[in-house]
Amino acid sequence: MKEEQTFNSERALIYEKNSRISIPTYDTLFTMVQSYYRAQLSDKAASLLVIGAGGGNELAAWGPSNPQWTFTGIDISEEMLKIAKNKSVQLGLESRVKLIHGTIDDLPLPDSKFDAASCILVLHFIDDIQEKLKLLRTIKDHMKEGAPFVLVSAYGERDSAELRDRLNVWKSFWLDAGSDALKVNELVNKGIMKISFISENQIEGLLAESGFANITRFYSTGIFAGWICHAE
Repeated sequence: MKEEQTFNSERALIYEKNSRISIPTYDTLFTMVQSYYRAQLSDKAASLLVIGAGGGNELAAWGPSNPQWTFTGIDISEEMLKIAKNKSVQLGLESRVKLIHGTIDDLPLPDSKFDAASCILVLHFIDDIQEKLKLLRTIKDHMKEGAPFVLVSAYGERDSAELRDRLNVWKSFWLDAGSDALKVNELVNKGIMKISFISENQIEGLLAESGFANITRFYSTGIFAGWICHAE
């Protein structure tokens, strides 16, 4: 167990470091989302659905200062869920956290629907547009009417000059962090350009088609943006 905890700690540190290079406003993003949830949920007890919970960053950002919230987290990566589990234990959150290895299709039908949900840095890993739509629709179906939802994803027209300009900004984040140009170009060619980019209009269209209303972009850093909305 000790060796496993050490491994998870090392993985967590690498993940945390890379996330903050790739998205310099990473911590601010979670603070902004917390403020949005608090404004919507007030001080009442609330259940939150976290899609892509591996790593445990949502749990760490929102759990300690919101003792009235409970979390159900889903992730396809068993290793990343181990990090999330260790983080929840370290923070004393384990009694308020349920973690599920799999996809949202593995989520049992709850006795009641969720008061809020998030899908942060997940959608761009799904290639097929209909699969993106299915995920968003299923999230909405697990939420109470009027419940707040936050989506954060890479976005943009793949071959547009606008996206190329934002990619250059993203590359500068890594260069300023000390990465050499060859490594950064490799990150773009073997990593970033392998994910599924769709335009902001397409993302907002998917949200609307999935049953979300009051769709508003609230966040943007580099190649990523975030939207807030409500389940109808």
